[in-house]
Amino acid sequence: MYATRARSRWEALARIAAPIGALLLVGLLVIGTSRAAFFDTTQNTGNSFSTGTVAISDDDSGSAMFSASGLVPGDSVTECITVQYDGTEVPADVELYVGSGDLSGTGLDDYLDMTVELGTGGSFGSCAGFSGSSVYTGTLDGFASAHTGFASGTGSWSPAATSETRTYRFTLQLQDDNAAQGLDATVTFTWEAQNQ
Repeated sequence: MYATRARSRWEALARIAAPIGALLLVGLLVIGTSRAAFFDTTQNTGNSFSTGTVAISDDDSGSAMFSASGLVPGDSVTECITVQYDGTEVPADVELYVGSGDLSGTGLDDYLDMTVELGTGGSFGSCAGFSGSSVYTGTLDGFASAHTGFASGTGSWSPAATSETRTYRFTLQLQDDNAAQGLDATVTFTWEAQNQ
């Protein structure tokens, strides 16, 4: 009977000690395995990002193309301006227009016949050497009404390289209409570039 009780105690202790021992053994194996693992890494360094540019300029040095006063019927004025694409994004598209609110005055624009030509040669203040073809013929008012933004612009060209230029020649002539006397007009022409 004593032997049976002693064996029962040992069996009870064994039942308690066995799970504890198993947990300790698993813990030691995990720790041992974790510490003995091989490893290696690789990296891709120096990644960087930047954007291109769309830029356009002209050779007017901040001066207006026209400052014509005292016009009488039949008078005409002609001026040239060279526009340069300076962006890094090529090809690009360039359009000429008169933006909303960029034509003002008392109505002279209805009586000014205007021709716009696109070509090469010439520069601001001198059309010497200009050669080109017409991109608009009508009145100043008609131009401002028809070409109000990039989508409806005219005088289109597509620079294929940075620093590419085109020259625009503008000719305006006052109509022979007595209703034009005493009127005035002020306009801003806009060239816009967008990358393709």
